[in-house]
Amino acid sequence: MTEPLADGRSLPIRQALAVAAFFCLTPGFSAGGAIGLPVLMAVTALAALDPAHLRQTVEKNRIFVALLAALTVWLSVTATWSPWHGQTYLKAPATLAMGLLFASAIAQTRLARLSLAGALAALVMLTILISIEAIWGSPLNRAAAPEASAFQLNQSPARGAVVMLALLWPSLAWLLATGARWRWPVAAIVLAGAGFVSLQFGQLSTAFGLAVGAVCFAGAFVAPRIAILGPAFGLAIWTLAAPFATPLIFAGQIDWLPHSWAVRVGIWRYANARILEQFWFGHGLDAGRASTAMANYDGEALRVIPVHPHSASIQIWYDAGLIGALLTAVLIALTGLSLANAYGKDKLAAAPAAAVIAMFGMMANIGWSPFQEWWMSTMILAGGLVAAIGVKAARG
Repeated sequence: MTEPLADGRSLPIRQALAVAAFFCLTPGFSAGGAIGLPVLMAVTALAALDPAHLRQTVEKNRIFVALLAALTVWLSVTATWSPWHGQTYLKAPATLAMGLLFASAIAQTRLARLSLAGALAALVMLTILISIEAIWGSPLNRAAAPEASAFQLNQSPARGAVVMLALLWPSLAWLLATGARWRWPVAAIVLAGAGFVSLQFGQLSTAFGLAVGAVCFAGAFVAPRIAILGPAFGLAIWTLAAPFATPLIFAGQIDWLPHSWAVRVGIWRYANARILEQFWFGHGLDAGRASTAMANYDGEALRVIPVHPHSASIQIWYDAGLIGALLTAVLIALTGLSLANAYGKDKLAAAPAAAVIAMFGMMANIGWSPFQEWWMSTMILAGGLVAAIGVKAARG
């Protein structure tokens, strides 16, 4: 069953309902911690997928797909010698595969406008929900999990804030593209709400991410190609240099740093030293979770690596060695080059592309683990919306 669009094309009802349902449910899932986001994304991908469009997308991006597949396989192979015996080697590839099917689905020409409109609506609702959590002490999450600790209650809306930022830049670009008279005041309100949320829950990574994203978003309206290539190539270089540059940046005493940053620097110093022990192949996927070494920060005893190294670049090196770092750096650089070639003369598409690369690059290197399923799904959601904004028929 299809419904005719204004330009004469038809909108597939089943696929449209799946996409609409996804963006209706995303605010609730995300404000509650985004843990269910990968499952929601997988269901949507299966319901909205167009095999012909997927095949065409893969054919146009063969090198990217091949590199991504090589990195995924290598990461899973490293799990065979990792001291951590969790299921990341299965969950991460499954999340990635279903996520890419989802991204392909929402970027279809016939669904792109609906996806972007849904993203804007989800962004507004999610910002409201997380603001309620911030102002009144997480009443929604507390009602859903009354036995949860204060830390757990804080983590759920903090993860929701990351999803909010993933929705932000493509939604703003689409809003500006509509040409509506009210687009500027609405954009200002949305940005103000995102700014407020990014400063909550003790997660400065979201505030830094929003800041660098805003700079690159604005910069793309002046120099779209440079705005994309700058953060992409910078992130690729940092991926290779992080274990060697970080010790130089944070040489000497770190007593002057805030507690959370002192902890990060301690983690990075320990991880960087251990990277050299398994330079080529790494310690294995998610090896940091098995670390038992302890450290003392301002009188607080903590594991030297609490779950993960709090830097995606260092974690790639720590887990997958030089091989993993090289594959990741090449993949990031290729992504930036492809987007610059595609959007170099399209400022409205270049702006969210540049912002998303810079924002997630910043947040990943000072905060979350790249192998957590919700984080992978959130990045893929942003990527799918960046692809959707490139569909010019979706604008206006």
